[in-house]
Amino acid sequence: MALLKESALERLGAARSADRLAHAYLVSGPAGSGKDWLAGALAAEILGSPGGDVSLHPDFHSVEPESKSRRILIEQVRELERSLQMKPLRGKTKVAVLRDADRLMPQAANAFLKTLEEPPPGVHILLTTTLRESVLPTILSRCITIPLRADSREKTAQAAHPLEKAFKDALLQPGGPETTAALRFSQLFKAEVAELREKTSSELGDTLKEQLKHYRDSINSDWKESREDQIKAQVESIVLRERERLLGLVGGVLASALRETVRPSAGCCPEIRRIAEANGAKLLLRRLDALARLRRLLGAGVQETLALESGFLQIIAAP
Repeated sequence: MALLKESALERLGAARSADRLAHAYLVSGPAGSGKDWLAGALAAEILGSPGGDVSLHPDFHSVEPESKSRRILIEQVRELERSLQMKPLRGKTKVAVLRDADRLMPQAANAFLKTLEEPPPGVHILLTTTLRESVLPTILSRCITIPLRADSREKTAQAAHPLEKAFKDALLQPGGPETTAALRFSQLFKAEVAELREKTSSELGDTLKEQLKHYRDSINSDWKESREDQIKAQVESIVLRERERLLGLVGGVLASALRETVRPSAGCCPEIRRIAEANGAKLLLRRLDALARLRRLLGAGVQETLALESGFLQIIAAP
């Protein structure tokens, strides 16, 4: 049975207190279920991280998709394994979090199997995924799955994002969507991504400073350089994941309007109904196709600003 993240943490905490915590878990659930929150909170409990901020602990390691293809590569897995084989810098435990386990390249997954099945003493491995069915069976068989369900409060918060309203407004311009509305929305979208990149870089940079301050006696220069490179990659990975979530909000508006054209609902919100009536199924499908093209361009590494501007022009003004 799927659990709320707080209930799952309570059960895992009880298992830890009874010395029955497994060495590998797969945390699965839809967007808004709190997979990353649960992995971070459990890692903080295992490591005894002060204030629950596990990012400050030198024995916490994480891997997530960082390549242009949004896949976890074998080089990332091998680097993680090298880190886990080293003695802990504090205490007797280490925790590794592998996010979006469904994005493991087959070679990377196969290279990780032995460590996943028999990790070094004191090592706990936590994997997360939105698509459990896409995780390789060899990975699934070596983990205990913790299924989560979405928290309705978080889903509501996500739906209330200002960009979603701005996109609806762009489609509902008097006289129909036009170039100015598309460019205005593109500027809002780019500003949101840029702000996130700056904020994430600053926060992770502060984290590194705290690590150097707290553990300066046990950290060498090689670790510092490696951690700096890791933070740069982590910043970009976080930004790419959030950018995809924001594009998902755009796609959600279009998909909801398309559903309304096919099967009208009495509970449909007024803006979605107006978008459905103003566009029709064929035009909404063209807008969704333009969104899919934008995602492919961004995934291929096309310059972000150019891709977003031309993409939203096609999605909003000229699908």
